[in-house]
Amino acid sequence: MKELNFILQAKGGVGKSLLTYLLGIANQNCEKSLFVDLDSSTGTSSRQLKFLGESRTEAVSLLNEKEVLVRDNLVSYIESLVDARFELIYFDLGAPESEQFPALLELDLPFKQFVDELDCKANFHVVIGGGGAYIPSIDYLQKLVIALRGEFEVTVWQSITTFKNFSTLSEELKRNCEVLGLRFRTFGDFDPGSNLGSQILDGVRKGYGINEYQTGARIRLKKELNDNFKDELTNN
Repeated sequence: MKELNFILQAKGGVGKSLLTYLLGIANQNCEKSLFVDLDSSTGTSSRQLKFLGESRTEAVSLLNEKEVLVRDNLVSYIESLVDARFELIYFDLGAPESEQFPALLELDLPFKQFVDELDCKANFHVVIGGGGAYIPSIDYLQKLVIALRGEFEVTVWQSITTFKNFSTLSEELKRNCEVLGLRFRTFGDFDPGSNLGSQILDGVRKGYGINEYQTGARIRLKKELNDNFKDELTNN
């Protein structure tokens, strides 16, 4: 059964592309995984995941010739993957695409029926930023959860660096996830002001694979994977 993983957040700048990169690193040796960049606004994931090679990355536009988002394009693309060799498929949706996704669920078609008839499983990953990004991030999460109607697993990812000095918000987020039955995970504990943190973030921007980092940064990145991406490491 194919597993479709949708990475979403309508609020920009919360670390969604970093999460996608780390998921790519965690699945670097998993040849059955495919990463799809649906972010028409930046195309960041395509650049950052170049270490996976062209055969395991794709960039797909959901825009029509008038630059208007057409949600049905995603449905058509998912259908095209049914006979592909990939079993784990990650979709990185940009802010505009994420904003439109609840409408696809509520207005366009019964998404659970669609996924079931394709013999697929769908998971949803929502990134939450701290500080000033917290409220808009949560607003989007609530909108998506309502649209999903409890039919799919939702994982809430706390972007650790953005929650520095906001421990109360961090505790609130974890508590609310427990109450709502949402899976809570953390990622991205890289201090951009530290030497290792800046090396890793620079490597992320350049699309480094795990073995392209210097020794210290590579060990630190492996610690991040072992701490926060154990599930994904078992795919390799």
